[in-house]
Amino acid sequence: MIILDTQKDYKKHINLLKSQGEIISLVPTMGNLHDGHLSLVKIAKKKSSKVITTIFINPLQFGKDEDFTSYPRTMSQDVDKLQKLNCDILFAPKSKNEVFNKIDNLKNLKAGPKGNILCGKIRPGHFDGVLKVIYMLFQLTEPDLSVFGVKDFQQLYLIKQMAKIYFPKLKIISAPTIRNKNGLALSSRNSYLDKTSMEIAPVFYKILLDGINYLKNSNNVEETVNYITTNLEKNSFLVNYVSFLNAELEKIKLNTSDKKILLSSVKLEQTRLIDNVEFS
Repeated sequence: MIILDTQKDYKKHINLLKSQGEIISLVPTMGNLHDGHLSLVKIAKKKSSKVITTIFINPLQFGKDEDFTSYPRTMSQDVDKLQKLNCDILFAPKSKNEVFNKIDNLKNLKAGPKGNILCGKIRPGHFDGVLKVIYMLFQLTEPDLSVFGVKDFQQLYLIKQMAKIYFPKLKIISAPTIRNKNGLALSSRNSYLDKTSMEIAPVFYKILLDGINYLKNSNNVEETVNYITTNLEKNSFLVNYVSFLNAELEKIKLNTSDKKILLSSVKLEQTRLIDNVEFS
């Protein structure tokens, strides 16, 4: 695996791959890699001839009081994991200037109204920052495809919309959520959980599944949201939101076969957890 940390060297390698006719896939990450990230790399390997993973903790997507400085950094372990999967290139920019050298060009890149709901409502400007870094990585890499997990469903939706406009030939692949045996969705922030919280955290997913069954019986969205919220609060979760939406992040219509998603974000002690469950 080739490890690069400057934009100049990265572009040189990209141009070489392009000249050789390689099918390039991109897996953007912020590091602290777990089996969820690695599942994205495995999918990318099956669908391309060269896999590029990026590790860059993007300052633009962190709010003023969020965990940018304390976000887990585990580069040596991450490199080992990627080498075992035979990832071809790791781009780990040594500074934000290696990514955002043309930040002024991105001033008008906004997530829009659907970036201001759910996680965007509790983290103002977060998705604007996400789209800016993904835009720059797409521009630098010019991949044929890029893989993202559906656990971050709102993020995935916004990236797809941005790609349609600016990178119409790029294929965005959605990868399923990877969970522990107890149901907890894998996340880098799970490492913040202490022993007691780790025992409580899996209840989050179980309550969401129970909520979907409740909706199917009650046929009442508002009543179901209250039911889920109450159960989460009873189990020590501070609820940020519970929402039933369709694949376009709009209100669901009951009694249809359309795909529906239950999306939720909670805090357990000081750790934010997000999860979503698709159903029809």
